[in-house]
Amino acid sequence: MGGRQLRAFRGQQGTADDHFPEDWLASTVIARNGPYSNGEDEGISWLPWNGRRVTVGQLLQSEPEKMWGGQSRLGTSAPTLGVLIKLLDSCTRLQVQAHPDRRFVRRYLSGNSGKTECWYILSARGAAQVYLGFQRPPDRTEWKRLLHEQDVDAMLACFDPIPVQPGDCLVVPAGVPHAIGAGIFMIELQEPSDWVVRCEARNGDLVLPDAQRYMGLGLDACLEVFDYTAYPPKAVREHFQQQPRMTTQTAAFTEEEIISPLFGEFFRLRRARGSGSARWRGDEIMVMIVSKGDGALVSEAGEQTVRCGQTWLLPGCVPEWRWEARTGDWEVLLAQPPAPGVSPSS
Repeated sequence: MGGRQLRAFRGQQGTADDHFPEDWLASTVIARNGPYSNGEDEGISWLPWNGRRVTVGQLLQSEPEKMWGGQSRLGTSAPTLGVLIKLLDSCTRLQVQAHPDRRFVRRYLSGNSGKTECWYILSARGAAQVYLGFQRPPDRTEWKRLLHEQDVDAMLACFDPIPVQPGDCLVVPAGVPHAIGAGIFMIELQEPSDWVVRCEARNGDLVLPDAQRYMGLGLDACLEVFDYTAYPPKAVREHFQQQPRMTTQTAAFTEEEIISPLFGEFFRLRRARGSGSARWRGDEIMVMIVSKGDGALVSEAGEQTVRCGQTWLLPGCVPEWRWEARTGDWEVLLAQPPAPGVSPSS
């Protein structure tokens, strides 16, 4: 449940939380929403293009030079962005879960993408916390028992809540057990898949069948997904919380690299903010999320008014983007596919 903060961010005030707390951006990934599904192609993003409506995947295939720019490394007809970008707003604690890595997916699920992900906190409804990695890890036999018996209290006792605040960014490697606390509105970047092992059978007023919780593989196979390492809270900060690196600083704006290059094989995230005009490099496809302020986005093709709460797919054919502030302070997040030339690990 959730979505109220997300819709307020989008400019829809006074809505209630419901069963759709996510907004997928420039997505080429099919969502698996079970009984809440709205259709077979749910999750796929559509855009207007030359007077017709096309999917992002179709656009990547039909206009590769325009979309990828000079940094294409996925081929001239790649139908996927290589990353799934979401806005996520949950009013309740999400289920304890973990995601498989690429090796597991290739072995058991006939795919190529695991699901390493990251969270960039935009806002929260009061004090916010996440659960990330076992602080008191069970062994595999004990964890199997807890999942089989659905002892949720004992599951949660394996974790310490980790406080977070707006502007924090944490990477969640595949296999690391986790849960997002109640009331957090975030940007989520992840490998382009929707694979998940759900540890808790109950999801709101639904009880999920084992096939849906365990990706159709059964519990025994899914126990292999989990990282049973102990991560004390200090280790969570050291291993998973990202430390922004300044790349540009002027009197009018700053630009930072939010995610460490160590995770560049999965996704990238930059943050530009300030009170005046700005420039940032293009020549790559990216998704711009306007988190604060209004302005004009300027390129060789012209000028476009942009407002807080909007998201834009910026094509790679533009070598440089210019921002002209229209209000006081402003901030944009630039989410990008894996770094060119970075070979995926196993």
